[in-house]
Amino acid sequence: MAVTKKWASTISVVASSVFAFIIVFQIPLFRVGCRNKTCESPLEVISSQLIGSELVPSSLIKTLLYPGAIAKSLLRRSPPPSYHNLFHFYHFHHLNRASSSSSLSTDDIRHLEVFAGCCLCLLGALLSIFKPRRLTFIGTLLIYWGLLRDILLFNSSSVRLYPTLFLASISAFLSIRSDVRKIIHCCCCCTSKPLSKSL
Repeated sequence: MAVTKKWASTISVVASSVFAFIIVFQIPLFRVGCRNKTCESPLEVISSQLIGSELVPSSLIKTLLYPGAIAKSLLRRSPPPSYHNLFHFYHFHHLNRASSSSSLSTDDIRHLEVFAGCCLCLLGALLSIFKPRRLTFIGTLLIYWGLLRDILLFNSSSVRLYPTLFLASISAFLSIRSDVRKIIHCCCCCTSKPLSKSL
């Protein structure tokens, strides 16, 4: 029993760390239209909505985006963007009050599940510092639902799912310690029964 708890705790910590890394450093998980650009990570989707609505100070949004901007610049082998020009780096500088005060576009309404899932993923990734939550897994399921519905019902060619989204889903599921403990316990029981019969 103690070994099961130890393995479950280790797997949960590693999985939640992987998920937080994917979200914070904005590993591309999908491709979907958001406002006037294409977003490839939950933070980009959330930022595009928050910048347009001006409900959150831009300094907070830049703080969330900056680790991913550094990672992107390292992959491109280019100098990291300055903190003040971060919105230009992400092509968010066209989002202004005029565009946000208007009613939601068709794409925004169609992708409400994706936006909700991205919010849950970000919240779960931040809370996983203290304790992993089910929010992360629910968030990835919502993103799956929104994107697959868009592809199947609306035949949208601009929507893409990347294999990294599956990795994020697995990491989110394995970060739930209680579920991992049940899986390990079931595996141990299944392997012990054939051994006991053979003996």
